[in-house]
Amino acid sequence: MSGVGPGPGPGVVVTAPVRVADVGGWTDTWFGSPGRVCHLAVGPGVEVEVELTAPVRSLITEGGRWPAIVALPSTGTPAYGIGPGPAGWAAPTTGGHPLVEHAIGIVLERVALADDVTVSVTVRSEVPPGASLGTSASVVVAVIAAVDAALAGGSLLPHEVAHLAHQVETERVGRQAGVQDQWAAAMGGCGLLAIGPYPDVRHEPIPLSDRTLEELDQRLITVVFGPHDSSLVHAEVINAVVGCSTIEHDRARTALSRLSALAGDAAAALADGSLDQWGEVLVASTEAQRALHPGLVGEAHQVAIDAARRVGAVGWKVNGAGGDGGSLTVLAGPSGSAALRAALRAAGPDWNLLDLRPATGGIRIAGRPPSA
Repeated sequence: MSGVGPGPGPGVVVTAPVRVADVGGWTDTWFGSPGRVCHLAVGPGVEVEVELTAPVRSLITEGGRWPAIVALPSTGTPAYGIGPGPAGWAAPTTGGHPLVEHAIGIVLERVALADDVTVSVTVRSEVPPGASLGTSASVVVAVIAAVDAALAGGSLLPHEVAHLAHQVETERVGRQAGVQDQWAAAMGGCGLLAIGPYPDVRHEPIPLSDRTLEELDQRLITVVFGPHDSSLVHAEVINAVVGCSTIEHDRARTALSRLSALAGDAAAALADGSLDQWGEVLVASTEAQRALHPGLVGEAHQVAIDAARRVGAVGWKVNGAGGDGGSLTVLAGPSGSAALRAALRAAGPDWNLLDLRPATGGIRIAGRPPSA
């Protein structure tokens, strides 16, 4: 859509968290639902800056100008322009980052963009790609919220952003994706999601006491092993769940039911401030994930779990879908995380230990311009 809209002016910066310890993951998918997921949002996560500028001369095309410019400094990709394709913003031109491009496009379908204005979108992430922390969903959530804030004053509510972000990932880009990551990024904090019928979500915020937040800050460590790529294992899980006549189907359905039940246990433990009990739920969730498919708990995950157990850690959760690479979140004992941190560094000198803290909020908008 183009025509009358806000002119060049001050930009907006939007941040969105990522998530860890997603108890109940896999039950938020088209094949695994109905289910429940308890998530814990953490940051720093993703930051998106949007500026409304006059067309950038170096990126003006022969036929006019690019309506939007994308920059991703952390990837080393030079800034590039995008615009509506033959089917409009439903299929924007691409520079190789379709999630970002479609996130911009889904907003520009809905709000006016002045003919002499370019939307400049810069995406930064504190979390390495492929860490199984829902980073791609957080990027899409933050881009949608930032473009909407710049052009429409922030007309979209957080649950509407989550819905649009999931639509971008699944319907527009064609990826397999559950719904929990988008909701964790948009809503933040700790939440219990009830999914069903997919992709419908009912979100219950789980209030955490100041003491619980402080303990989580002191006791949680997330270790990233490397980029996550376990598409073969994931395909085997899907085949087991949707199959009708195999032992693997019964095993998979039992594991999914167990994961859904554990989500409620995780929410109850966190609400009570019982972190050691929550740690037990994390361990049980990881074992249920292993029961879903043994390949979902990778070799590096197991090495880290063994190292954490030896120094008294009380809980651990394979994040996201699991498999090769990705990450593990570990809950240290009450004495703190110093010994755990040292043990993990010794077990995997090349592993990346992230300094993530509980994020009580979801989408945060700064520098919001006045509505036109």
